[in-house]
Amino acid sequence: MPSRARAIIIKDNKILSMKRTKPKEIFWCCPGGMIEKEETNEQALIRECKEELGLDVKVLELFHQMESQKAETKGQMEYFYLAEIVGGELGSGDGPEFQKDSGYIGAYKIEWTDVDKLDSIDFRPKEINNKINEFRKTI
Repeated sequence: MPSRARAIIIKDNKILSMKRTKPKEIFWCCPGGMIEKEETNEQALIRECKEELGLDVKVLELFHQMESQKAETKGQMEYFYLAEIVGGELGSGDGPEFQKDSGYIGAYKIEWTDVDKLDSIDFRPKEINNKINEFRKTI
């Protein structure tokens, strides 16, 4: 079963997130995506950040791993890594999410989201929101 790698990029008390607007829901999540065959988790994360965000990132450390709870990806592993921006231009990503006729439903918008407001929005998965709150107490 395929796995996913996601980036947790926190700067100035804000987390870089993807605002997802679908026909019946709006939520925020960490950027990232599918780990392709022959890729390490870290290579996938670097590629996905370039595609989705237009950014070059340095992978710092594994922050959390969990099995997906979404019905459509149940059983799939998700790996969340702390990462930092080392180059690129935010918003210049050209991944399939931003291509017409790609089959992706809804809109993707890159946002710097105030970490203090994660509890008041639908930030997914909730386990990551909780872990970020714990992590912030240690720094």
